[in-house]
Amino acid sequence: MADFRKLFLALIAGALLFTAVASAQPYSCNANAVPTLGRSEGIAEMTGDVLLVCIGAIPAGGIQANIRYRLTQNITSDLEDKDATPPITEALLILDEGADGFRGTGSAAGQQNVYQAGKISNDEIEWTGVWLAAPGSAAFKVIRLTNIRGNAQAAGDFGTLFATINIVSPTSVPVNNAVLRVMDTRPGLNFSVTDKTYRNCESPSSSTLMRLKFAEGYAASFKPKGTAGSAPNDVTGGGYMNESGFRPGSLVSGSLTGSPGQANHATRLMARFKNIPAGVTLKVPVRVTTSSGLNAVLVSTPDSDGGAGTLGDPTTALVAGELYSAISQVVPSSGLIVYDVYEITPASYATQETLSVPVTASFSVPGPLGVGTVNGNFAPISTTYTMSASAYEPRFVDKATDTTIITINPCRTIILFPYVTNQAGFDTGIAIANTTKDPFGTAAQSGTCAINYYGNTNGSTGPTAQTSPEVGSGAHLAFMLSGGGGVFAYNGGFTACASGACVAPLFQGYIIAVCNFQFAHGYAFISDLGVDTIAQGYLALLIPDRIDSKTGRFPDPVSASGSGTGEQLVN
Repeated sequence: MADFRKLFLALIAGALLFTAVASAQPYSCNANAVPTLGRSEGIAEMTGDVLLVCIGAIPAGGIQANIRYRLTQNITSDLEDKDATPPITEALLILDEGADGFRGTGSAAGQQNVYQAGKISNDEIEWTGVWLAAPGSAAFKVIRLTNIRGNAQAAGDFGTLFATINIVSPTSVPVNNAVLRVMDTRPGLNFSVTDKTYRNCESPSSSTLMRLKFAEGYAASFKPKGTAGSAPNDVTGGGYMNESGFRPGSLVSGSLTGSPGQANHATRLMARFKNIPAGVTLKVPVRVTTSSGLNAVLVSTPDSDGGAGTLGDPTTALVAGELYSAISQVVPSSGLIVYDVYEITPASYATQETLSVPVTASFSVPGPLGVGTVNGNFAPISTTYTMSASAYEPRFVDKATDTTIITINPCRTIILFPYVTNQAGFDTGIAIANTTKDPFGTAAQSGTCAINYYGNTNGSTGPTAQTSPEVGSGAHLAFMLSGGGGVFAYNGGFTACASGACVAPLFQGYIIAVCNFQFAHGYAFISDLGVDTIAQGYLALLIPDRIDSKTGRFPDPVSASGSGTGEQLVN
């Protein structure tokens, strides 16, 4: 027992000696930071907090200091009072984590422990008049610098932002490890499209949906808005996992200027549709969810940059990834839709989410022709790369690329004339009828026919493809290989083929005519000149429009089961 007491007394003596030595050391601070992942599309991304842990002797007059923070890119924190000198920012300095209560401006001298930084330049801010130790009092040991946003996009896709810390005081306060890595940048969004091709004579099927796919570049790059001043954003150093920063809210005595830490929006995902053919209506759901808890709701009437607008009802029922017409919205004529991420469950933070937005198309038959595109981007988009009192937080650069989402091709009839000739004293007449005018209520269609020649012209190759005039509903195209022709309208009238079209003197071989309307039928008539002794006519073959750009025409049959045919005489 005596030996234990001796050891215990020795330990106490050692501790007292260590304390005495430590108290004799000058006051100094060690700087640390945990770098955040910032979206490389982001202009106002929250950097990692800087923590200064300070120890040492305090002079009799205490220590009052100015603490300056400089970033390797522009600081983009909100200006809470742009007219002050210097302008007051949302960046906060917290002493000892507010352990005995948060005290802002107006607190008793030497008692304030929450300070707001002033803007010095685009990349530098400063907290002035900070009492690290009031005269006759113990020093604060921990200094936290928070709510500092940076222009991440300026650092590129896999860049780094560094901060430099200086403490200026009549009492020299060294800062060890003064240069800190506070952010690594990564692409936060990967956008892709499931596009669809339709034919203008067929109403789009509800089972053939287009999709917009907004995929996180890394887990939790999509964030809800958050509320600075409420849990969890009223706790210093929290991993808030939202777009807002720290504010003590109702926990603070004294005052703070403005609403430091408060974001304007959740992460917003914007799609811009372009060149959608006139007459096509696109619809998207008002709410989209994922199985792991990411939810997004459509914003009504956002501005052209994807900000502002009215948030839809986040409680609208919707099965994950599916679309119901009762809760869908027509894409506006501006072609802009914006989804606001309003809720993320904790389970989804560890998952790289993909928000898949179904898009339906509809149009009256016969529909228009054309190719529509879409691009996806974070929103709001901005070109404000400095601290601002009005720019949105968060905000992003425009990095979108247009991608095809919808193609509407004409309905076609592909006609094969297996043998035609204008050699050895023979000539061939070709007739193609547009039979969409009928007694059955078929929608009238019209279009041109491309005449493709395969064979020889008196020892040379056949002519290149030729295009007829438009063949209206109920009209027919007629021409002779030797002498050309034109289109005979349903109600009279004639439109001649352009010079050099619908004519192939001295050609012999076969013709494939591709007509941009349904229900075309062809007839060929071969005879000797003047139809003196020999003549023969035949119905042209129809090639079903199942041509694939990779595999070409389908064989007959198209499968072992015998379904489908490669060619046929009638529709």
